[in-house]
Amino acid sequence: MTEMRIRFTKSAQTRRDGSPAVKVAQAPPLVRKERRDDRTFLPGSWNDPTTRSDWMQTIKQPTASNPPTRPYDARVITSIGFAIVVGMLLLSVLSGYHTINRHNESLALMVRAAGVKTTLAYTMRESTQGRIDSLRRMARQIDPFDRDEEKMRFYAHAGKYLRARQILLQNLQTDRERQNIEHLDATAATVGGADARTLDALFDDHSPTSLVDDAVQESIDGHLASLGALDTMVRTIHRTTQDQIDSAGRDFHRTILVTMVTGIGAFTIAVGIAVFVFINARARSRWLSHHAAHDGLTDLLNRQAFEAALRLTLEHSAYSSAHHAVVMFDLDRFKLVNDSCGHPAGDALLKELSQELLACLRSADVLARIGGDEFGVLLRYTRPEDAETVAEKIRAAVEGFSFLHNSQTFHVQASIGLVSFGDQPVTLEELMSAADACCYSAKVEGGNRVHQPTTSFENTGRRSGEMRWVMRISDAIQNDGFVLFGQIIKPLHRELDDGRLTLEVLLRMRDEGGLGLIPPGQFLPAAERYGLVPDIDRWVVRHTLDWLAGLGKIAAQMRVNINICGTAASDPQFHSYVRECIHKTGVPPTSLCFEITESIAISNLANAAAFIDALRDLGCLFALDDFGSGLSSFNQLRNLKVDYLKIDGSFIQNVDRDPINRAMVESINAIGKKLGKRTVAEYVENDRIMRILQEIDVDFAQGFGLHKPEPLSNIEQTIVAADGEQGANDSIVA
Repeated sequence: MTEMRIRFTKSAQTRRDGSPAVKVAQAPPLVRKERRDDRTFLPGSWNDPTTRSDWMQTIKQPTASNPPTRPYDARVITSIGFAIVVGMLLLSVLSGYHTINRHNESLALMVRAAGVKTTLAYTMRESTQGRIDSLRRMARQIDPFDRDEEKMRFYAHAGKYLRARQILLQNLQTDRERQNIEHLDATAATVGGADARTLDALFDDHSPTSLVDDAVQESIDGHLASLGALDTMVRTIHRTTQDQIDSAGRDFHRTILVTMVTGIGAFTIAVGIAVFVFINARARSRWLSHHAAHDGLTDLLNRQAFEAALRLTLEHSAYSSAHHAVVMFDLDRFKLVNDSCGHPAGDALLKELSQELLACLRSADVLARIGGDEFGVLLRYTRPEDAETVAEKIRAAVEGFSFLHNSQTFHVQASIGLVSFGDQPVTLEELMSAADACCYSAKVEGGNRVHQPTTSFENTGRRSGEMRWVMRISDAIQNDGFVLFGQIIKPLHRELDDGRLTLEVLLRMRDEGGLGLIPPGQFLPAAERYGLVPDIDRWVVRHTLDWLAGLGKIAAQMRVNINICGTAASDPQFHSYVRECIHKTGVPPTSLCFEITESIAISNLANAAAFIDALRDLGCLFALDDFGSGLSSFNQLRNLKVDYLKIDGSFIQNVDRDPINRAMVESINAIGKKLGKRTVAEYVENDRIMRILQEIDVDFAQGFGLHKPEPLSNIEQTIVAADGEQGANDSIVA
């Protein structure tokens, strides 16, 4: 819904980022036409008027028809007449001034009251919408604990609705508004019973699905009716306020008319006041227009004005062959200034840098601040090579800028995205997305550089694809769209065979049709970039432990390796989550081995050690995955209490043909044995590689040559058929 802020100097303030304070009234589009009236009657527009009047009093000379009076009578009459004229004029001025102030105060009160009632009505509307969303989520959720938690949110929305309604009742002014609230209460009363039936059905495990769906839909329909009643309430509030404003306006004009008929002097003063109000209103209008299009901190154009200028340029480019370009950049290391010296210092840096940027741009270029530390530049009628020169000039200006605060000097840099346009049709959204993607790419590549798309908006498509993956991953986490596979790890020497079946859990995702499977290499990059890997790890841990718990006593005869990402490994809440899952499922901790990649462990040594210490006391084992790919592995290995070293598969694949790879494997295996670790070789694809590993004395092997990954459900059938003991390991073959 389009929103409009009605802002008053005394009744509402605006924060620096442009978001409204608590008392800013928001109105729907139907009152957009009244903005002109709001600007006309802004409180403060009528200051103390300075009045000046010169009056000439002429006294007729006595004639025959006009006999003279006594001197004191003439003086008295003259004095009284002059006093009456002056009194009328003064009364006119004071009454007009008083009426204007009273009008402004009443108008401000009316608008503030309308703003409060509108805010309360929208609060009730948001609470009603929140209850609708809670009902839909409860209908979709399977886990009873999640459903209980959503039920609490449902009741929280109801409480928020009731509190807003109670305050709204205290602010109602007209019978029409009271009738609307009575209608709203009547509508809400019909929803209460539907909500109770819906909650009973949702939390009754024996209720059929059709009954639950019907109950949920009935409750949602009732809430939608409440939303309609709330919309009617909002319209009534604004209609009432508009009537009051119109009435106050008519009273105001009648007062001006009465003031004007008191005399030429009162009329002159009224004209002077009107001129003053007109000038003040125009100045206020210009001020509001300026601040609506400019950033309050740097006085540059804001994002809305920048997009408007860009949209206009796009419209013109449709009828000409001229080239244009848009530059988008944000500041690297700007957060350091805020963290070190506080936000006032960061604000001062932005203001100073804005002036530097204006100095290095052409007069026709459009510079705007479109975010916290993000800027945009529109280069109109600029060829691509010239645009690149300007973008490089901006980069150099930012790099050469220094900010001094409290004897500390700070330097920032710019990650710049540059997109030229004009030679092909493009929308505003595509252009902004492409510039933002280029800016992001510049930052990923190290910052302090200018990045352009090598093909037309290629990064936009890539990021859009990643966002689609993000939605699919989130849906898979919520709706169990993943499938767990397993790959057997076998001992290379008979004395190491303790009878346990050891396997590594692998992850696949169901495709949209649910018929095929998607390998992790396709969706994990997007999950890593957007921080979804810890959630995936939680899903894998939970479902792996549930699978082991379903095996009963056989789980004690197995060892399952689970891969953990660096973010989850360093999260104490994840440690607690794993311990809770182990306690809840009853799976023996000795049946679990958590794998951490070498690169993550070495780069975050303290976090990896903390994760190991948090679970090792339960009896869990740990493996260092992809070992040998790092540069400082041997130096740091002694600091990690891991049980297994999984030698990186890049060394194993060609160990039968590359003597260097064989030497690396021998070295890793020897040092691992010296430190008391067991070694595991990955990517074992044939018997020749397995014989070489046996000669080197590697302990365990894993790969397609020994066993191809298969769903855990298939492995479970084999285990159960072999009674979960010695036969299981031999039954699962490549």
